[in-house]
Amino acid sequence: MFMLIEDFVSPWWAVLLVAPLILLYVHRWYNEKSKVRPARRGVDRSLTYTREYPCGWYRICDSSDVSKRRQVKHAFALGREMVIFRSDDEPSQVYVLDAFCVHMGANLAVGGRVMPGTNCLQCPFHLWEFSGEDGRCTKIPYIDSKIPEKAKMQTYPCVERHGMVMIWYHPLNEPPHYDAMCVDELLTDRFEFRGVYRYPNVHMHLQEFAENAADVQHFQPLHGQMLIPWTETRVPFVHVYHQASLKFDDEKSHLAYFYDTAMIQLFGKRYESTKVDASITFYGPGGITLFRFDGSFGRIYLFHTHTPTNYTELDVEFLAFVERKIPRLLNWYIIGNWIAQWRRDIDIWENKIHKRAPLLVKNDGPILKMRRWYNQFYLSKEQKENAPETLDW
Repeated sequence: MFMLIEDFVSPWWAVLLVAPLILLYVHRWYNEKSKVRPARRGVDRSLTYTREYPCGWYRICDSSDVSKRRQVKHAFALGREMVIFRSDDEPSQVYVLDAFCVHMGANLAVGGRVMPGTNCLQCPFHLWEFSGEDGRCTKIPYIDSKIPEKAKMQTYPCVERHGMVMIWYHPLNEPPHYDAMCVDELLTDRFEFRGVYRYPNVHMHLQEFAENAADVQHFQPLHGQMLIPWTETRVPFVHVYHQASLKFDDEKSHLAYFYDTAMIQLFGKRYESTKVDASITFYGPGGITLFRFDGSFGRIYLFHTHTPTNYTELDVEFLAFVERKIPRLLNWYIIGNWIAQWRRDIDIWENKIHKRAPLLVKNDGPILKMRRWYNQFYLSKEQKENAPETLDW
């Protein structure tokens, strides 16, 4: 979590004063980011976590990755290889299928092509064609008989919103339990896209991010120190006091809300004038979350997405949408604070294990309540017992 001091950023002279100091540390951040992390030696932490992927919506790629008609892209997510492509019909749409052809196993993302004027993807091996809409084979060029019913590719419900291609994942292929996230306010001219920040291969389980919001006692130890934006460098003598809370939606069970009220603390004294309210919406298990920051200068939305590639590996991406009136330097400063504090959590997440029966004490926060809420995104015991043997785990 991060802290932005409204008294510091509202006056322009203050921002300009800190900007040179920030820039001095930017090169250090890039150096830290480019370091190759040594392989971890020790227990296999992944064995302590639930070995299944939560049901929900996930960002599979950005719209810019398949911006042209008939463009094809390979993806690896949720332990599966997938092919993403944009159709050549009207209106042009994005579709996502399993990558390996049901015929002889060719990878449709390598050499596959979208047929002109259609939403069909052609396999490079034997030229079978598959519909992006339902995955059915529409053409086998060397037979005159009826195409077998089983000639069908696995498809993923897919929508394109806010510069992201989102897919619905369910191991039993159930249709979406709820609609993908859509923020009506971002469909107006009031906001504009201001950048994307990517952090691939973060070695953590998705559930950890949700539990982090319920763990109210970690904020002071990890996020109680002001940091230089985009770096792990601490600002001397400047501390941040956090008051965090968590709420679960009574009507829409897939929604949860995290709130954090924070203020500057100098030499033990808290300054109410620096108080800032931040909020995060969990839209499902955390594949796509939305951070919102409101201040006197305007509003910023930051999508914080997590795409699992393995049980304890995530590709993390931030997409920023900012009110047009907000100067770029200011939103760079705000987002830099957020990501700097988020990076503080990574050192913990990438080295901890999952305690199925944690030794909790009074005031630890609603961690067990969060786990009960989160369980709705996993298959029930009955579903697992009746599931086919082709499940992921």
